[in-house]
This record gives sequence, structure tokens and C-alpha cells, in this order.
Amino acid sequence: MNNDARNLGDFLQASGRFEEAIAAYKQAIAENPDVSWSYHNLGDVFLKLECWDDAVGAYQKAVELNPDFSWSYHNLGDALLKLERWEEAAAAYRCEIALKSDFAWSFCNLGDALTKLNQPDAAIVAYLQALQLDRELPGIYNKLGDVLRQTASDLSLVLAGELQVTPENFDFYWQLAKNLTQFDRPQTAIIFYNLLLTLNPDNDSILTELRWLSHQQEKRDRTLASARAAVAEKPDDCWSYYNLGAVLSHQKYAEEAAAAFLQAIKINPDLPWWFYYNLWEVAIEQNQLNEIENLYRQVVAAKPAAFWPYLNLGEALTRQGKIEEAIYCYQTVTYNQTLQSLINKSTDRISPPHNWDLKPATSPNFIIIGSQRCGTTSLYSYLAKHPQILTPIKKEMDFFSWHFHRGIDWYLAHFPPVPQGGQFLTFEASPSYFDSREAPERLHAQFPQLKLIVLLRNPVDRAISHFYRLVELNWEHRGFDRAISDEVDRLNQNPEYIIGEEPGNYLARGRYVEFMKNWLALFPREQLLVLKSEDLYKDAAETVKQVLEFLNLPDYPLSEYQNANPGIFRSVSQSVRDWLGDYFQPYNQQLEEYLERKFDWK
Repeated sequence: MNNDARNLGDFLQASGRFEEAIAAYKQAIAENPDVSWSYHNLGDVFLKLECWDDAVGAYQKAVELNPDFSWSYHNLGDALLKLERWEEAAAAYRCEIALKSDFAWSFCNLGDALTKLNQPDAAIVAYLQALQLDRELPGIYNKLGDVLRQTASDLSLVLAGELQVTPENFDFYWQLAKNLTQFDRPQTAIIFYNLLLTLNPDNDSILTELRWLSHQQEKRDRTLASARAAVAEKPDDCWSYYNLGAVLSHQKYAEEAAAAFLQAIKINPDLPWWFYYNLWEVAIEQNQLNEIENLYRQVVAAKPAAFWPYLNLGEALTRQGKIEEAIYCYQTVTYNQTLQSLINKSTDRISPPHNWDLKPATSPNFIIIGSQRCGTTSLYSYLAKHPQILTPIKKEMDFFSWHFHRGIDWYLAHFPPVPQGGQFLTFEASPSYFDSREAPERLHAQFPQLKLIVLLRNPVDRAISHFYRLVELNWEHRGFDRAISDEVDRLNQNPEYIIGEEPGNYLARGRYVEFMKNWLALFPREQLLVLKSEDLYKDAAETVKQVLEFLNLPDYPLSEYQNANPGIFRSVSQSVRDWLGDYFQPYNQQLEEYLERKFDWK
């Protein structure tokens, strides 16, 4: 009978019916309290429900009944980590490792507990043991880098036994140093390269990399000193604090970075902080979202008509998973913005305000899908001035690329309520869509009739502009040559590399033909307008007229067409330009053949 109840619990757990599964496992335990498996599975359900105390109780009973089952110790350690019971968690992982020593996560999680216990030397050993089992373990290089900063010990003394640098594991430590460099951990990479030199002091490759890393570290030290000096000079300037936070976060000083970002927001909460993704990454990592939420609640309570504070509050709520509350913030902002926009756009083509009947948007009418640094911001700003086009509260929502899990209601909440009876269109412009693998299918499934606009720029100029824009935002700290070299290595190792939210991908994003094929495999050619960025820069009025014709809207010439997001475009050497031109040439040729159109990029 006991097996029947436990089997039922297994079925209910696999079906996601967790409360019923708990009842079934408790029934199994009542019928036979000496079976460890019932307690273990009950702990698994509590773990999924984030009932950490209950999970600990269940797993402790499981290991009491069966002290030879490693997974009960592992899961017990996971629950204890959540409860910040570091010593008990470390003990649980050590029991697991004594039974089963080939699971990388056991050593990694043990390292986490030891780090919290301020035992950096032991944590270093645990992380290195994890890396010996799995060099691709998520987050492991940053964890190792953080804990290496905490130790004052000679690393050669910490690495005892099989972890000592020997001819047999020389390649392991060399690859470890390379990976730490790739994950932007020059300080820790230098430590391991110096260890390797004790065994092979004349290795030219290591000596060359060490010199480069030392030079990079000196630059980082100067950059951080300069950012701190700027704050000291301008303690009331929010951008001084933001730039300090950006430098600190890049150099992995997350706690200090969080404090700097928060101070920037406090100085001026009425700015588009939602855009600065590194700020939000640090806020999440440092459990700062609740403090930011409370700050913005105070701001909007004092200024109910505020725009950016409401939007930033929505971002803080979104990142905490409070989607319904975030949607309310977005809808409040969109309604107020739309009313003001309609007043500003009032002409003889639009009815007076008292006749407007605003209804929530059910879909954008068109989307500018890319590409990055190709003029999307300028085109967006020109179209936004048209009397029959209403804008969302953000130009870029990145919903179909990066934030699809937030749900369609979250997405639509960003769009303006549309006046009934008028011929109004609304849109967004997310350049991340064009080179996203998932976006074409997601967007087609949701809005198959949507019109799409693509801007394509000479990929050489696009790559250079993209790089220097990220430098300007303090999101890129490598030199251009190094950034390109790193990407070439990455693409050679993984030709199917997926473009994500992280900075970079200067080459991959310029291979336009690959992405164009993905879009035209789903959307008919007549729904997609492909524009050449150079035409927009040369004659914006003519390009905008072409777009309006595509949208079946009347022409609306502007008095001027300013570049809305020029950035800082620095020159690179002719040899670098030539290399980039050669790299992109076959992709450009394939694009021209595929679209049956000349772009004449040199």
C-alpha cells in the first residue's frame, strides 16, 4: 500500500500538482515511516515550492534512514544554502562528496558555502575541483575570481596534492587562465599564469599573454581611480556615480557598484534608468530591487504625473516578477503620455480631445526590427512626429528576443491606448529582434500580418560604431582589436554561437544574410521593407517617405532630420578596415544574391 501512495506522489509531482503530491507522500510516510525514499521525494516537492525549512526536515529524515544516498545530502545542502545556514550546508555537501565525488555542482556549491564562511582557501580548492569535472559550469569563473580576491595566502601553498601545478595538469591550468581572461578576470588570470611560469619560465605564449594582462590591469586601475576622482569632484552628479558603478561592475566589485548605482538613482530618479541593463543586473545580484522599488514608490507618490519614475518603478517590479503591478505602472504612463501626445499632434486631421475614446492596444501595427547601430533610433524619432503615429513608452522592448517570458500582456501594456475611429498606428523598434533566433517564430505566431522594417548598414561601419557606442556607455572595456580577436576565437570554437543580451558580437551581427533568411522563411516579402542605412543618412526625407508609403500613410515632411543617436565614431586603421571588409565580403555577396539587390558596401 505504501508503494501505491509513493507512486501516486511521484505521478503528481511530475504533473506539477505539488500540493497533492505532498499529501500522497505524507500518506506513504504515515503507512511506513521507515522508507527514506518517501522523505526524499517529499523534500524534492518542498524544494520546488521553495519551502526551504520543510525541505530540510524531509531530507534530514531521509539521510537518517539511508545515510548512503548521496542525492539526499546534495538536496539538503541546496535547501540549507537558501536558508543561509552555511556550516550545515558545507557539512551536507562534504557527506555527499564522500559518497559520490564526480558531480561538479557538489564542489561548486561547497565552494559557495565556504565563501560565505570566510574560508577562501578552502573555497578555492572546492571551485578548482568543480572545474576539473566541468570547465563549462555556469558562473564558476566569476566565483573563483571573487574568492581569489579574498585570500591573502600564497596560491601555490593552497594548491596541495592533486591540485598542485604539475606537467600532468599544466594544460588544465593554462586553459583555466585563458578562460579567466575571457571572463574578464585579469587579476586572477595573472595569478595562474605566474604559477605556470614556475614550471615553464621560458614559455613565450604565456609571457606574451602575461604582459598584455598586466598592461590591461594597469589600465583598469587607472580607469577606476579616474571614476572615483570624478565622484569626489562632483558628488551631486548622478552620472559620476553611474559611471563609477559601471566601472566597478565591470571589474566585478558588485557590492560597491550597487551602492554607486543606487546613489545615482537617488540623486536623480527622473531619468530613463530602465535602459541601463548593467545597473539592473547588479541590483538583482545584490538583492537591491526592493530598495529601488520603495524609492520609486515614494517618488511617484509625491509626483503622480511623473513619467520616468513610473516607468522605472515598472522595471523594478518586472524584475521581481511582480508583473501585474508592473503592467499597472506601464498602463498609467502610456495613458498619460498618449493624452499629451494627442494634444501635441492636434491638427485638422484629428478630433478634439473630448471626442477621443481610448482603447487598449491589441497589437503594434509595425515594428522596426533592426539592425543595431543602423539608424533605427533616428527613423523611430522621425516617424514618431507623424500626426497619425503614436509611440510606446519605450522605443526598445526586446520582448520577442530577450523578455518573452514576461507575457504578452506585459508587452502590450507598453503601447498607447488608441483613439477609436481615427487612423492611428503604433509601433516599436527593437534592433535585437533582427539577429535573434527565436524572434521571427515568436513574432509570426503572435502577429502574422505585421509589417516589418529593417535597416542595414555597411557591416564594417556598423561593427565600429557598435563597439564605440558600448565604450561610451561603459559596457565595453577592451580595445577594438582585442574585442574582434576574442570574437573570432569564439566563433571559430562555436560557429553556431547564439547572439544574446551581452555586449559585443560585432562580427556576428553583421552577417545579415543569415538573419534575413530566418525572417523571410515566415513573413512574405511584401510585409518586410529593407532599407539601406546609407540612404537614410544621405536623404532622410526620401527614406521616411518610402516608409510612410509602405505603411499606407500620407507623407509628412519635417523641417529638419537630425541624427537621433550619432554616438562617437572613431576611425580605425586602414588595415583593420580592410580585414573587416574581407571578412564581411562573402556575407554581403550572399545577401545581395538572396535579396536580388545591390548594396555596394566597400
